Amino acid sequence: MAQNAKIGALTDELIRSILQFDPATNRQAYRQAKEIATKGLRAHQYNRTNQFDVQASFAGLDEKFRVLNRDDLADALQSRLQQLQERHNKWMPEYLNLLLLLSDRPTENSDVKALEILRPPSPPPPLTWKEIIADDPYSDEEIWKDIDYAAESSEDERTPKKREKPKPSPATSVEEDDTFDPESCVVPTQLEAVSEIEEAQFWKVQPEEETGKVDITELQTVRETLFMLTGLKTSLYVSDKHNGSIRVNQKYVLGHARAKTTDHLLSQLADIGRDLNRLRQWTQRPSSLSLIQTFEAAVRRRLEDYDRSLALLQRRYLVPDTPVAVSLLAIHTEIRGISGPLLQLAQLVADIEHLLLVNPFIHLEALFERLSLAQMTLEEGVFVFFSGIFFECLQTYLKPIRQWMESGELVTNNETFFVFESDSSSEVSSIWHDRFVLRRGKENALRSPNFLQPAAQKIFNTGKSVVFLKELGIYGFGLDSSEPEPRLDHDTVCGSGSTLLLSPFPELFQSAFETWIRSKYSLASTVLRMHLIKDCGLLNILNEFNILYLGADGSVFQDFADAVFERMDTNQRGWNDRFLLTELARGIFSSVFEKSDAEKIVVRSARSKSQNQSVKGLSGLSIDYALPWSIMNIIQRSSIPVYQQLFTFLLQTYRAKYLLQNITLGAIRAAKDPRLVQLSFKLRQRLIWFADILRSYLTETVILLSNENMVAAMSKAEDIDEMSTIHLRYVARLQEQALLSQNLRPIHKAIISLLDLGVLFSDVHSQDAEAKNKKTTTTAQVPSIPKSPGKALSKSSRRKSVIPAIIEDDSSDSDSADVNDDETNEHKSGSRTGLEAGLKSIDEQFGKLLPFITAGLRSVGRVGVEPIWEMLAERLEWDRKKDR
Repeated sequence: MAQNAKIGALTDELIRSILQFDPATNRQAYRQAKEIATKGLRAHQYNRTNQFDVQASFAGLDEKFRVLNRDDLADALQSRLQQLQERHNKWMPEYLNLLLLLSDRPTENSDVKALEILRPPSPPPPLTWKEIIADDPYSDEEIWKDIDYAAESSEDERTPKKREKPKPSPATSVEEDDTFDPESCVVPTQLEAVSEIEEAQFWKVQPEEETGKVDITELQTVRETLFMLTGLKTSLYVSDKHNGSIRVNQKYVLGHARAKTTDHLLSQLADIGRDLNRLRQWTQRPSSLSLIQTFEAAVRRRLEDYDRSLALLQRRYLVPDTPVAVSLLAIHTEIRGISGPLLQLAQLVADIEHLLLVNPFIHLEALFERLSLAQMTLEEGVFVFFSGIFFECLQTYLKPIRQWMESGELVTNNETFFVFESDSSSEVSSIWHDRFVLRRGKENALRSPNFLQPAAQKIFNTGKSVVFLKELGIYGFGLDSSEPEPRLDHDTVCGSGSTLLLSPFPELFQSAFETWIRSKYSLASTVLRMHLIKDCGLLNILNEFNILYLGADGSVFQDFADAVFERMDTNQRGWNDRFLLTELARGIFSSVFEKSDAEKIVVRSARSKSQNQSVKGLSGLSIDYALPWSIMNIIQRSSIPVYQQLFTFLLQTYRAKYLLQNITLGAIRAAKDPRLVQLSFKLRQRLIWFADILRSYLTETVILLSNENMVAAMSKAEDIDEMSTIHLRYVARLQEQALLSQNLRPIHKAIISLLDLGVLFSDVHSQDAEAKNKKTTTTAQVPSIPKSPGKALSKSSRRKSVIPAIIEDDSSDSDSADVNDDETNEHKSGSRTGLEAGLKSIDEQFGKLLPFITAGLRSVGRVGVEPIWEMLAERLEWDRKKDR
């Protein structure tokens, strides 16, 4: 209660001192003010820091240092924690927690040797009498010598004495010590200087009654002008605080000059002062953005240099070394010369002031444009002036770029940098493409200065390369460059010469900035590129993809296809079991892959909607290959379906030829009909030729050439971005040239239908062979009619319930022979009719599909400027050329 009463009394005293009115006169206002003050002064109870969490954090740091082979740092930390434990202080957990919050990567930034600087110097050894006597030995005679107490000391020399007095005889008196005389400190007044000061104050002079004007000298006019340009208040110039304008006070005139001439010169000087005054006011406005603060500081320094130049002009007229002719016209010309760059800067600030909050780096773009314009107009002074401001402001903008390119870190809540983290929780397999994004504005324009946009992609990729190296755990190995960072200033870009260069400033800056970027870009990108190629085996994985999906090794791919087709033709229910097919694929591809790589193969199967007699059923069979996450940033997930499509397309081609080759020439000759045999030979040869041409086109023309170009470009790529782009273009080219793209789907469907004709051809001959085998089996199983009556009666007795008949011995043989002949002729006629109809249908469909395919290839080849499609069409029409 005593505490609350004390706080209440202090609150009342605080309110009365601020409001300064009697509470009795306005009780309601006093009560409201007291409530506000009481809420603000109410005591708060904050939780203390958990000392056990702090101890656990330091224990974790100790363990981390020792794991990272920084035992020296861990020992130093442990010894100092033990010293702190000996000092009992209730706020010690808070102190230690504050140190933990202030720590910044202690493993990388800490150096134990730096602790020696904090060690206090060892105290000097105590002084002994032996050392004193050794430095200043004494004798017995010197001890007993008298001391002259009247000797003057240095203190007496510092103070002025009162007046000359006779020296006292005994110098040991304390009462007669020297004292100050106040009169000696007074400087005599110089009446002439006072009168000169009063005469110089022309603003106190009363104007003439007739004209109402006050004559002033030209020297006074020059002084007032210089004061006005410095930003000070003057009598000759009147400033308006509302609109920032400055006008000439018409009360004062120069008696020896024409009024119009004087007003013209002074008005021009007032305009200069107005623009500079607005520039000074702009620099006094606070800003929270570092880029704008740097720009304001640079402008402020230029104004200080300008004020220093004005001070030199004032000194010339105030204390001239030599006689100077006072001329308002001369000072006007000189001020216009030294104010020219500042006036252009003031105009630049006025143009971009309202845009700085929307675009915080627009001043960099404006300075860059003014630099280029000054160089083209040969304004050397303006060029050097703006160049200094531009490079000072650029250094602030380069800080987040340098941090991003060197450590892969982004400044939090930095809206001025064109890189931001869009998804911090993205998978490492897509870290390159999904985690960081370029910041873009209206119309998808990059949020960066225009002159830096050509190098923005390299800046972006360099930072991502560093982040990638950190995820791989190899950041810091081989990234320490011994070469210093190239400077980016006026001397480096434009040279130290006094004359303007002939090369345009934008080209000079781009060249210097490219050198600065390359010093950071090449190192990280080279280390990452070598790690992906050598340690992660990028080129080896691309070669395995070429073998696994694209049939680069034809014999291995043929073995796998034949094994799958044999399982399909057994008509077993579990032929597409994914576990069995996976073991089958690993066993076959292990002949060209290493064992560890072959274990990464997984075969998946899905039920297909198409019938078994169509090659479309193979689309349910797919192969997956387990990729490391680092390679998945190059071979993206979106590329795997294209590989699967090519794999399926090749497998369908192999399937058609496999079935056609299983129809032997002997089986075709068994038809006994010359027309059907000739038609079968013709269709078999055409279908096999089509399958071979298609396979040769895919493997040799499309895949081989594209893969060689891709591997050559991949070996020369500088970063992951370029590698990923090369692979995406490679996959897109494969999809386009292999007729798998969306706009070529009709041609692809026609090709699949033509391959299905090979499957249909095989089914037709298989059904014909089955029919013949069935006929042979039926003929072999029909019993002969017995000639004995007993057997005949037994047969008739079995059929008595159906049709009672009497079978005679004479007619039994002839009847049975007729029945067998009719059945044989019926089988032959049905088989021949089915085979003939099937072959004619296949021949008709082939005659329709092939011209459609060739015509489509020629048309898209002309439109898409792909000569390989026209070459494929020429190869597919070999038989038609022969007919023509």
